[in-house]
Amino acid sequence: MRYLDDLRFDRATVMLRHGEVRPMQTETYRLMQASADKAYTEGLRRIKSGRLKIRMSVPETLGNFVDRSVRGELRERYSNSGIDASGSGPVRVNRRENNSSEGTFRRPDARVDDVAYDVTIANKTLKTLQIRGFFATDFSPAVVVNIRPSQLGPDSSYIITRPRGLK
Repeated sequence: MRYLDDLRFDRATVMLRHGEVRPMQTETYRLMQASADKAYTEGLRRIKSGRLKIRMSVPETLGNFVDRSVRGELRERYSNSGIDASGSGPVRVNRRENNSSEGTFRRPDARVDDVAYDVTIANKTLKTLQIRGFFATDFSPAVVVNIRPSQLGPDSSYIITRPRGLK
């Protein structure tokens, strides 16, 4: 299965270099979902063994661990494929996305063209300030993909589509 995943990602990389972003959007989701699942299990194991320091609360500590792990794995995968995810290109990991009209910014975990990805253990909706903030950025994503560990139950990951009329 790992070999097939690698082949799909390599294909998406080649297509990205030719201007086709959709396959990379799909592969980014797949990689982030698998990474979130793995990080969630590892984070729980570390909390139980006392190897993950709890600062504010267990959910916040676990969520921060999952976020960092997923972003790290994504950066590594992009880098190994020769994709610059730290600049101003269509593929970005944890970069500022400005809202010029308000002088603010949001920082999605990842972005591939007009899709923002948010790794979270919380259930978020369009009413969530962070999600509305993503839609208000200058890059104006068509959708926000909320990636939650599969261990949180069926339909744990989902897409929030930009509402009509929202700038």
